[in-house]
Amino acid sequence: MIITCKGDEPILTKNELLKSIDESLYDLTLKIQEEFCSFYEYIPEKYCWVLTLVSKYQPLYVKQLADLMRISASSASQLLSKMEKEKYIVREMDKGQKRQIIIKVGDQGEAVLEKIEETRKNISFNYLMKLSYKELEAFHKGALKVKHLVDAERESI
Repeated sequence: MIITCKGDEPILTKNELLKSIDESLYDLTLKIQEEFCSFYEYIPEKYCWVLTLVSKYQPLYVKQLADLMRISASSASQLLSKMEKEKYIVREMDKGQKRQIIIKVGDQGEAVLEKIEETRKNISFNYLMKLSYKELEAFHKGALKVKHLVDAERESI
């Protein structure tokens, strides 16, 4: 339901605005996947996810990775075995805790992470740079606020 108008643009209710944002984020995600996904055709999407998590949270243990991916430690180990054979990751015993295995990015993984970073830069260059400084500031402020809300929610679980 539109409650009032400002110039030519209708002002939406909060629920309508939330629905519109949800649809926009979903569409945006799909379009970015379509446009930038050609690189990922030769590597399973789960590999990219693992590499991103390992690079962000290094050092990372198998149990931590499983928790982040919401899969069992056994499933994570199977996935990591495949990735290790293909040199995407390296697993090492933690010198301080002998029963813990640390996951690190391997040589192939480094190449994939470089391509992921290049893709992120392309997205920024192709789209975000077309926004005005004021629009970028508003986007940044909103994105940070949502990130903090998500972080707080995750910590409370």
